[in-house]
Amino acid sequence: MVVNKSPEADSDLKLESSPEMKVKEEKTEVKEEKNDIKAEKTQTKEEKEEKAQINKPKITDEEAMFKAILPKNNDLETESVGSFHWHIEDWKALETKTHSPVFHVNGYPWRILLFPKGNNQKTATSIYLEIASPKENGLPDGWHICAQFALAISNPEDPTCYYPSSANHRFSSEEIDWGFTRFYDVEDLGQVSAAGKGPFLVNNKTTISVYIRIVKDETGVLWHNFVNYDSRKETGYVGIKNQGATCYMNSLLQSLYCTNKFRKAVYEIPTEGDEPTKSVALALQRCFYNLQYASAPVGTTELTHSFGWNTLDAFMQHDVQEFNRVLQDNLEEKMKGTPADGAISKLFEGKMKSYIKCINVNFESSRVEDYYDIQLNVKGCKNLIDSFEDYITVETLEGDNKYMAEGHGLQDANKGVIFESFPPVLHLQLKRFEYDFMRDTMVKINDRHEFPAEINLDKYCSTADEDGPYDYELHGVLVHSGDITGGHYFALIRPEANDKWFRFDDDRVTPVSKKEVFEENYGDEPHRDNKDTSVASPPFLTGTTRVNSVRMMKRFTNAYMLVYIRKSKLDEILAPVQETDIPEHLKRRLDDEKATIEKRKKDRLDMQLNVKVAVVTDDSFKEYQGFNLAAFDDRYLEASDNVDIFKALKTEKISAFKQQLIDHYKVEPERFRLWSILYRQNKTVRVDQPLSLADERTTVEKMREATCVSSLNNGFTKFYMEIAEKDKPLPVLKNDQMLVFVKYFDVKQQKLRGLGHIFVSLSDKVGSILSILVEKAGLPKSTSIQLYEEIRPTSIDPLKSDQTFRKAEIQHGDIVCFQQTISQKETDELLKAEKYPSVPHYYKYLYNKVCILLQPVPDSRVGNGKKQDIKLILDRTASYAHVANRLASQLHVESTKIRFMSSDPATNQPRDIIHFKPGKRLEEMIPTLLKPNDYAQFVSFENINTPVMYYEIMDLDVAELESRRSVEVNIIGPTLRKETKVTALVTRAGSVRQLLDQVITKGKMEIKDPSKIRLYEAVDGKVTQEFSLDQTVDNVACEKTAVVYAEPIPKDELEMDQDTDRLIQVVHYHKNPTEFHGIPFRFVAIKGEPFEETKKRLQKRTGLGDMDWKKVKFTVLRNLNAPEPQVTVIDQPTFELRNARLQEEDALGLDHMDKSSKGRFSSVFEKGIFIRG
Repeated sequence: MVVNKSPEADSDLKLESSPEMKVKEEKTEVKEEKNDIKAEKTQTKEEKEEKAQINKPKITDEEAMFKAILPKNNDLETESVGSFHWHIEDWKALETKTHSPVFHVNGYPWRILLFPKGNNQKTATSIYLEIASPKENGLPDGWHICAQFALAISNPEDPTCYYPSSANHRFSSEEIDWGFTRFYDVEDLGQVSAAGKGPFLVNNKTTISVYIRIVKDETGVLWHNFVNYDSRKETGYVGIKNQGATCYMNSLLQSLYCTNKFRKAVYEIPTEGDEPTKSVALALQRCFYNLQYASAPVGTTELTHSFGWNTLDAFMQHDVQEFNRVLQDNLEEKMKGTPADGAISKLFEGKMKSYIKCINVNFESSRVEDYYDIQLNVKGCKNLIDSFEDYITVETLEGDNKYMAEGHGLQDANKGVIFESFPPVLHLQLKRFEYDFMRDTMVKINDRHEFPAEINLDKYCSTADEDGPYDYELHGVLVHSGDITGGHYFALIRPEANDKWFRFDDDRVTPVSKKEVFEENYGDEPHRDNKDTSVASPPFLTGTTRVNSVRMMKRFTNAYMLVYIRKSKLDEILAPVQETDIPEHLKRRLDDEKATIEKRKKDRLDMQLNVKVAVVTDDSFKEYQGFNLAAFDDRYLEASDNVDIFKALKTEKISAFKQQLIDHYKVEPERFRLWSILYRQNKTVRVDQPLSLADERTTVEKMREATCVSSLNNGFTKFYMEIAEKDKPLPVLKNDQMLVFVKYFDVKQQKLRGLGHIFVSLSDKVGSILSILVEKAGLPKSTSIQLYEEIRPTSIDPLKSDQTFRKAEIQHGDIVCFQQTISQKETDELLKAEKYPSVPHYYKYLYNKVCILLQPVPDSRVGNGKKQDIKLILDRTASYAHVANRLASQLHVESTKIRFMSSDPATNQPRDIIHFKPGKRLEEMIPTLLKPNDYAQFVSFENINTPVMYYEIMDLDVAELESRRSVEVNIIGPTLRKETKVTALVTRAGSVRQLLDQVITKGKMEIKDPSKIRLYEAVDGKVTQEFSLDQTVDNVACEKTAVVYAEPIPKDELEMDQDTDRLIQVVHYHKNPTEFHGIPFRFVAIKGEPFEETKKRLQKRTGLGDMDWKKVKFTVLRNLNAPEPQVTVIDQPTFELRNARLQEEDALGLDHMDKSSKGRFSSVFEKGIFIRG
């Protein structure tokens, strides 16, 4: 029996309690409710079950059953409902897999799929709801239907005895059935279970019922499993991959991308000659281009590399507003002097006026400031209007807080802010994260805070009438889900001027409903039993129950940043980005890269059927500069440029493959011979044997396995192709003849070249080929030459002319290298010029050859004014002076003024100064260089990560600098502010007085007398040493972590009573007295001074405001360097600091939060966000 109902027939169904639904309770009188509770307490278990059984609706009462087991969800619109009852007359006769008759609900063919004895298990009956034969029933491609359904098994003789289970599912061609694998235990079907359920199988009969509610899929992704989901196809947009903790960046990038005018401005920045990993502008252009055209989620590794970030930086979560500001500052600088100049300020910049206006006299003080975003309070504000009202609230300065008006004295005044203009694109930061003074920590504000789809801001702007109404429409909502310690960001954006909203959640983009944009991101009302909305941790971090998790997750998911666009500018700002807006060089570059990627894919597929064949000839050998006859890298299927590469089917016989060679080289088959090329045990590559007719009947794949280092390598099949001289036949090979290859090292040109091959008889002497070699090199016949055998890169052995080739152990494929004989004087001159006088010397250079990248130290001076990254190919044994000379010739500067710094592998930033020693070798300067044998495995330097060394051009010779000491000194003012940082350069034997003379001059200090300035150093927030004027500079900042401070000695210290007062140390910490922050300092403990007076001097010394000062706790810390210093809290106003008798290892402790360095997500790993590129 099938019952179909319209949505209206189901409109009065009430909702039952569920973890994902709101509970709609029936209204009852309080008195009756109490009586029911009292009566229930007196009921037995049996009576309760009996009452429940009596109240159960009958399985045939469809309306009541929908109420009971499939309540309506008010958040979903019902399209149709229906039910079906399958009466099974002979349970035992059922097949192991069986179907019910087909029935229809909402035009779709449904049936029940039943496994009486279980599916993939034998203990429980399995029951599923299934779409019946979609193709046969004419369902279109891409069909889907969203249904809430309940399956129930019932006693055929008792309609109130049944067992139901319900679920939601998106039925589609990928998932045509859904249900319950362990619906009910097979053994319990025919009896009353221990839980009092059943029996459902009576006289071998039972009934299985299904109730279906078809719901409208408003967004198209309701209950989607997102397997094979295509964001581009479904929404027209693609997501961005998360590198680890870059969701905050991804959400902002999507918002900026969808601000089309901003995207156009980014495209206008000239970047044609830039490198994407070093240019933020180019990397962002490429990112935006890929977001516009790519079919898959876009990566941002290139972009973050251009920021100067490493892997660790990508795993640090930062603040969206902070990242936005840093990014826009960087881009604004790049846009100066380009067609995009001023674009950011035109889009995002507004003006506000801060004022103080006297009430009783005609006096006003004001200043107008630019802003790029507005930070609005959430706490205490119900909605966005309340937040704006709070922002412009006028404060009255009166009583003790009167304003000192110039020329009028102390006056009552009004203090406030008014906006003078709002930008076309308005970024509103909702202050979800605040410092809680009561808790002394940062907290997240999860209060409900509503924001509208449209808002008028005329009321808050002084120039509203002059520039038309400030009407704005919501364009984007950036959401944070989590708490103060971390969480997840995603963005909800309306990219076009219509009502279509999308959720940009890292690599996935999905349509969303308005409810998901607004209601679900307002935040949540506080619990009735917990008025504190700044709860410490969300449920997913504390492991509460699922019911609470759903409720609590909503509380921790709320809007954090809102993007509004002015209505009058909407069409202009969201105007589509056309292909003509994109730079041609960018399109060309990315198209080329795409083609390369596609070629690689094609090649990979190709290699499954084909093999690459590498062929070396005498002509190609002549062009090669290196070891062996050629270089092969079977790992990457790369060979040196002199090698010709062919393609052949793996199953092709070598005899058939030869036709390709005949066609390519235009040579008759009888005029060439193929030789195999093998790896010898000493890891060299040599020609081995000529191929026999039997060899040529094998496949090229079989030969590949023999010619690679390992048969597992998907490398080359390698051949040497011996071609007969013109008009001559191939020589007949004799048993005692060996094929030898010849190289000539031209000492004058400092160049190595191949001269082809010769055949030698083993019984002949080495000297017999001297005239042949001289002729091949084109040298005068009388030229004296020296011969060497290239055995391996580190073994270049001389050959004796009077020994036979047999004695020299010459075999097929060996390489002989020769040079002209030169005098000792010529040898010495070449060595002095850092050139190579002999074959062994040149081979040693080849073996030690490396490629390094020299980059300027950021913000350093470069000789010709241009910041240049320079690649140099050098000998790893080259000296400091040689490297400096090579670099100087490129930069056109004096080599003696170049100083090098090592690169930090974690941050890719300069780390340590490489101290100058003329003979220091390059491999000592860059310890991370690969070993020579590792370099030998690569065909070219392009496949090797190029090691980096930094350089800077100094004012003095580096040798002279080494004799001096460079000391970085932080000059601090009377309130512990770091006023400036200077670097002083003094001789190592120089005094602290000389150091201070430079600090005074460079820091433009008012005090000129070094004796009135204290120089001290601190390590980990504690004073470690104070220096006298006559100490040598070598004693200063000996530890890497030491921070050096210079401060004018305070007046109270200069005037202190040396006999009664005492100079002590003051340190800052927060809760943990072993972790210090801030600047430690010296302070005078005056005899007889009450601590209340001491605190006033301390506040003045630290410069802390009244609000912050109230939070400071005071302690005496004894033995600062101990694992657990002794802490004594100062809580008596009559306490005298002088009487504490603090020793040098003790200190007065100020316990307060370090607000200057800790962010929202503060941790031991945190550092401020930066963009360097």
